[in-house]
Amino acid sequence: MGANLKRLQDRAAAIAARMSDLADLEDRNEDQTAELRRLSTEADAVKADLDFEATLAAKEKELRAVVEPAAPAPAPEKAEKKIEVRQVLPHHTELRAFNGGPDDVESAYRVGRWIRGTVFRREDDLRWCREHGMEARALNEGSNSAGGYLVPDEFAARVIRLVEDYGTMPGACERVTLARDVMNIPKRNSGTTAYFVGEGSAITESEPTFSQVTLNAVKLAVATRLSSEVLEDSASYVNIADQVSIEFAQSLAYKIDDAGWNGDGTSGYGSITGLTQAIDDGTHTAGVIDAASGNTSVETLDVDDFLSVIGKTPIYARQGAAWYMSPAVYAASVARLKYALGGNAVSDLNNSDGQSFLGYPVRLVHVMDGTLGTDAGVVKVLFGNLGLSSIYASRREFGVKVYDQVYATTEQLLMQGSMRFVVKHHSLGSNSEAGPVLALKTAAA
Repeated sequence: MGANLKRLQDRAAAIAARMSDLADLEDRNEDQTAELRRLSTEADAVKADLDFEATLAAKEKELRAVVEPAAPAPAPEKAEKKIEVRQVLPHHTELRAFNGGPDDVESAYRVGRWIRGTVFRREDDLRWCREHGMEARALNEGSNSAGGYLVPDEFAARVIRLVEDYGTMPGACERVTLARDVMNIPKRNSGTTAYFVGEGSAITESEPTFSQVTLNAVKLAVATRLSSEVLEDSASYVNIADQVSIEFAQSLAYKIDDAGWNGDGTSGYGSITGLTQAIDDGTHTAGVIDAASGNTSVETLDVDDFLSVIGKTPIYARQGAAWYMSPAVYAASVARLKYALGGNAVSDLNNSDGQSFLGYPVRLVHVMDGTLGTDAGVVKVLFGNLGLSSIYASRREFGVKVYDQVYATTEQLLMQGSMRFVVKHHSLGSNSEAGPVLALKTAAA
């Protein structure tokens, strides 16, 4: 009964807030007037349901007060869980961040109300946030005199999920959650060795060897100004949260990908060495395949170049392997070969007409090198199983702060978000043995 009462109270608060928004409009159109009428009718129904639930709760309390002194009533059996059908909260554009269903939309609504309440100090929003556990947490365990407020957990969790959805590096690697900023993960270097043994001879012992992979989280931050008019004029609370989530997630995901694929180990990449740099540093030459002589551009790569990469890939790394390349490289090499090589049909080189090649999927990576034309001796394509070679680790402590005083004179808000993560490519083979990921370079000039 308590859960049903809470649901009705939440719905009543949402209806009241939306009716308030529409009632404040000076020039309502027909659709908005019709929505007000519908909300008014729904409000009557919700109020009746709330009165009914309150009556039930009061009667239950009266009965228990009579029965329990003599013989405590047995605990009520749990009713079979029923599928709850909820009306989606109003929003006026297709959502991109909070798009998983009613629960997602409700989360967006909660975040949107928090933003409006924090920014505009509207009493109805602040009251709703207090009643639903959405009050601002103190910044640095102190006061908010500097104008900074930590955003609700729903928002932080949503941005983290979007970062990992939008980026290609997190999904390709082994995933690790860090308990602290620096962690050591054991890595198996070699296993035991079997020997032929003659009759009566002692068995030679061997032991596996291990080393440590050090994961040192770095801080990645993003900040943006938002006009108070933009937030105030947003169509609904839901759309406010969706817009801000997308902005943060896209910028963070791009930077993580850029560091994970292209990083040169300098501070500009958070001291992260990207995969294209790490595999071509001269200590993993067995896994770096040079294209045939003369193939100095992606437009001249041929099927034999790609087959050479597959041929040198260890068997253990082939399951789960994929091609990684930029969209430009895909169009100029793989797509060209699929549709034009020797009159072959697409099915001769691929099991479908989608983004796969020679039996393996193609993952497009926007930040990888996409230079066309002569570009000799450059890694253009990667192939293999990154789950065996690379780790994406995050602290899961993502925080966003809203500052409403920094740019008060221009009626702008400052939002800052930060997270801690690291990408580590730990197993790329050696100069004598290829690892689980290989690189294809254009031929030297």
